[in-house]
Amino acid sequence: MSSSNAVLLSGHGLILREWGDDDLEAMAELFDDPDIAYWTPLVTPFDVPAARNYLDRARQGRALGERVHLAITTDGRRPKGEVMLNKVSGTIGYGVGAAHRGQRLASRAVLLMTDYAHHVAGLSKVGLEIEPGNAASTAVARTAGYHLTDAAPVIVEEKGRRVSLLTWTHEIARDARGRAREHGVAGGG
Repeated sequence: MSSSNAVLLSGHGLILREWGDDDLEAMAELFDDPDIAYWTPLVTPFDVPAARNYLDRARQGRALGERVHLAITTDGRRPKGEVMLNKVSGTIGYGVGAAHRGQRLASRAVLLMTDYAHHVAGLSKVGLEIEPGNAASTAVARTAGYHLTDAAPVIVEEKGRRVSLLTWTHEIARDARGRAREHGVAGGG
């Protein structure tokens, strides 16, 4: 997507950019993965036609002002994963390709997207929904300064299995002068 209002975020050694038509093969390579298939609602197999459908839906959500899907890169070019903000539900989702795990890409991308959600999208509270057994995502949540809430688990049916999702939140409050004060921010992303 090349428009003057394209979202481009940088920091923590990352450049998050919108997906383009030339990313379809990279998307298929990243998202056609057993771990991504298990922990996310993405279709399986995730091939180039699935990538095209996904990109079209992402662009539609962006045009409606509902979602922002960004490729996670370290150089502004080669995608290594994705981070997404659902502005309607106030939740962030992410996935990193198998070849790129262990580099803290997800936690750094979540830090950047959380900042965007608070300071650009205007959301005072942002959430992550994580299955209790997903240790990698739990580590991402903690590293990015999220805290586990005592809210009842969100129960969904995905790919023929019942999924229980715990809610993690990151909040920003305003002081008496209207300045932002973040709660629970952890460093080191």
